[in-house]
Amino acid sequence: MGTTPSGRVRSTRAGGGRPRPRRAFSLRAAWPGWSTTAAGRAGRCLRPDPGGRLDCLLLAGGGDVDPRLYNQVAAASLDSVDPLRDEIEVQSATSMRVAGKRILGICRGAQLLAVAAGGSLIQDLPAAGFGGHCAFQATSAYASTRHPVTADPNSLTRHVLHGLHNVNSHHHQGIQEPGRGLRATAWSPDGTIEAIEGTNTLGLQWHPEIDAHHDSRNFRPFTWLVQGAEGLTS
Repeated sequence: MGTTPSGRVRSTRAGGGRPRPRRAFSLRAAWPGWSTTAAGRAGRCLRPDPGGRLDCLLLAGGGDVDPRLYNQVAAASLDSVDPLRDEIEVQSATSMRVAGKRILGICRGAQLLAVAAGGSLIQDLPAAGFGGHCAFQATSAYASTRHPVTADPNSLTRHVLHGLHNVNSHHHQGIQEPGRGLRATAWSPDGTIEAIEGTNTLGLQWHPEIDAHHDSRNFRPFTWLVQGAEGLTS
């Protein structure tokens, strides 16, 4: 299973010389446990063009996708845009879909799936009139905002949710157009797209890894990623 870390640029000094930029990468604490626990499948960080080496692909959360990839001018509210990560993930998602291998996108990962398929995003949900998807207070816990979600009854999303009707939320952007071969399959009460899917492809706008400690149904997207629909017990 392949996944991508979040990247940032920091300065380092060599031999007391001038600072030199160096990329640093990290995975949020929840992900290493998922990558090794999900049916015993070990995870590896992606490099560009993974080819046929991966069984499945997890696109994790992170900063905003570069709007130039969906032919929009950048809004002032963009946060932590990482063009290198965008490039790696678009290449990886495209090659995995061509190969017919399973992909799971979480939050930013769902948005990246849409962009890689030629879709587009809403760059700032509050500015577009869609509130209640992210807690902006510094004292708020990560993904502490919650709202109901309604899934298409004839969808993989509905099968993965397995009766869950309330999810966490931590995103100021949203999917506007799902892209080629993908369709919207879940929505919040204000109409924001909360899930997209296609053949061997699933994108969820919420963070199931955060809620799994108190409801094991949140593990189901990761079981699907590694084992397919036959791995889901019901």
